[in-house]
Amino acid sequence: MDLRLIILLGIVLLIYVLTNYYIYIHIAPLCLSPRGKILIPLLLLIMAAYPVGRILQAFISPGITIKIIIAAGSYYLAFMAYAFFLVLFMDIYRLLSSFSFLPLLGTTLQAQIWKVSICLIIVLISFGSLNARKAQVVTLSLEMPLGNPAIDSLCAVAVSDIHVGPFINSSRIRGLVDKINGLSPDIVFLVGDIVDESISAAAEEGLTEELKRIKAPLGIYAVPGNHEYYAGIEDVQKYLSRGGVRLLRDEFVVIKDSLILVGREDIMANRLGEEKRRPLSEILREAPKNLPIIVLDHTPINLEEATSQGVAIQLSGHTHNGQMWPFNLITRLIFEKSWGLLQKENTLFYVSCGYGTWGPPVRIGSTPEIILLNLTLNVLE
Repeated sequence: MDLRLIILLGIVLLIYVLTNYYIYIHIAPLCLSPRGKILIPLLLLIMAAYPVGRILQAFISPGITIKIIIAAGSYYLAFMAYAFFLVLFMDIYRLLSSFSFLPLLGTTLQAQIWKVSICLIIVLISFGSLNARKAQVVTLSLEMPLGNPAIDSLCAVAVSDIHVGPFINSSRIRGLVDKINGLSPDIVFLVGDIVDESISAAAEEGLTEELKRIKAPLGIYAVPGNHEYYAGIEDVQKYLSRGGVRLLRDEFVVIKDSLILVGREDIMANRLGEEKRRPLSEILREAPKNLPIIVLDHTPINLEEATSQGVAIQLSGHTHNGQMWPFNLITRLIFEKSWGLLQKENTLFYVSCGYGTWGPPVRIGSTPEIILLNLTLNVLE
């Protein structure tokens, strides 16, 4: 495993441990009764479930036991997020009450708050789990004027952030392919994070076999996301090619002498790749000058690069729109556009919140989506 990836995983694990320690030191004093003391080892076990399950998955073929451990740990991730916010709120309240007229939080009241909050969090996670399985189709229509195109229209279906793995299993992939075929696309774009964290998990779910069922006369094109680098970009490229998918890595193809399709390396290439990703201007240096350009770029950063090159439309993903509220507020601070449409000069950007989920199979405040892109190519007068 690449040393840089080990360091990245180490940082993530450290944050996970510190967050759980913060929660634990607030819950443990409330579990002093004989019945409450039984909850402490159970709490520690569920806290350890996700990292332990992921580590076991990396070294052992994931059987039913490992899958159960990962599932329990994944749902706990969602619980952990909201428990962290609750603890933080209580600490802020405690701090304010020491300087104001606010009443102090006694141990009994804190225990009651936790009981009510746990019930509310479980209800919220249950709703989010159901919501994560209900994908909607987002339709985008765009007119492109150009001279003598070989085609007058194009129907493209784009999907980002599928995250094939523990929760996007064979039945979910089959359902996605059926939905794609139901839209009768001419061409299909997979905008990064197709796999979750390993090729073996994707292979176990029969990803390539399902991809072969996609009916798209002009082909299936994909770009890498950060998770393709976690899984091993070269192995992912070989694996996807067996499913009839061409992975574009800082290169372009001309579609029917009418469109230029550019696929960018993900920004993660600069950290984990053998080579840094190339500037868009360099990629397009040998491209025809009179055709509209569509760019697939998993992470929506450096948007000015696309506008400066006269790109017609760029499709991105990665953000999940925060996946669970209030993390969408954080992604809005990080990215110029964390979800939806953005017009910059003559370039249209669409950032998808994705089809699958990372970590907890839960969506709160966002809905999984499939993009239907209808392009009309008008001949210049």
